[in-house]
Amino acid sequence: MSIRIPLLTIAILAAVGIASAAPVNIALTNPLPTARPNAVVVAPAEVLGIPCAHGAMTANVAGGRAFPVQADDLDGDGVADEISMVLDLPAQTSVTVTVHPDAPWEDESLTDARIGWRYEDYAVLDTDRAAYGLYGVFSSHFKGCLQWDCYGKRPEAWGLSLDALDGVNYHEDNDVAVDYLIVGHTLALGGVILGDGRPVHGENATYEQSVICTGPVRGGIRVEVTDFTTPSGGRYELTARYFIYAHNDFLDVRYELRSLEGKPERFGAGIRKFPDPGHLLRSPTEGILAIWGPQEGIIGEAGLAVIFSPTRFQAWTDRPGEEGGHAFFLNPPLQGREKVEYQMRYVGAWEHGGVATKETFIPHLQELAERFHQPVSVSVR
Repeated sequence: MSIRIPLLTIAILAAVGIASAAPVNIALTNPLPTARPNAVVVAPAEVLGIPCAHGAMTANVAGGRAFPVQADDLDGDGVADEISMVLDLPAQTSVTVTVHPDAPWEDESLTDARIGWRYEDYAVLDTDRAAYGLYGVFSSHFKGCLQWDCYGKRPEAWGLSLDALDGVNYHEDNDVAVDYLIVGHTLALGGVILGDGRPVHGENATYEQSVICTGPVRGGIRVEVTDFTTPSGGRYELTARYFIYAHNDFLDVRYELRSLEGKPERFGAGIRKFPDPGHLLRSPTEGILAIWGPQEGIIGEAGLAVIFSPTRFQAWTDRPGEEGGHAFFLNPPLQGREKVEYQMRYVGAWEHGGVATKETFIPHLQELAERFHQPVSVSVR
């Protein structure tokens, strides 16, 4: 499938002064002592030095092949707020990328984002490596909130899969993508908690989701939860933004929590329990909570992980009963604060997916955590 910028977008580009813009050079610096294949790069759109509308443009490294740079309008004002790209970067080196704002990227898209797929309140993010599904507040299928389901793809099936899954029983083995996670009433992957509650505890809560972006580099969805109440009487509003990237297998997550009536409680996230885990990792210094193991009725073993900032870690917590799971709380506590922001990375892995096995899962997470903690820096050349 090719991505082409529609005439309306071209008109907007011309209106904001992009249609005949000169090439822009920006520097990307990998601070790590190891190379970063398929490095995810995200930066404010201001680094281009010119306003631009949403869409994808062409870029290249000197002597290298062309690749897309995606500009995304996150706040809906018609002007892009962020750019993103995925490319290989050498260790501890700065690379100059030349962006061509007047050269739309017209090759295939490698991400997909939808706010409803198979079920009305089941949002999905898809990339060429993996797919994830999100259960919302008061889901008619599962009690819980903002917990992710996971779909694995064998290397020979790497590519977008949502349309190809129509008519396929994804709970059983197939050639497209396999659902390898039992969600039930658990935290599944990345289910959020606040104090002793989850958003489902707010009987008057409302829930709204929308697509932020989709294109050759990343897909994203936004979820708004209002009147998120807790058993202790706290009341909050929550904005969640989830992004998936081409050639990568994880979700990058941004949470913004606003206090309507804050209590001395903390926000956190977790993963479901497995009955006989081969790995259970809780590492506050690396910022990793992870589990690997079998599940009854699931083809192959699987792993789940949440990566977070070690500087924000407060405590581990185990969730009992039907909402069972391993979780953590982050600082700061919410009482006395109008707004707190958190960033995390969610990872699902399937042993047949060509990305990680039981033996390589923990090293894979450690590499992803290192990248998360030390992102690529972007500056104007």
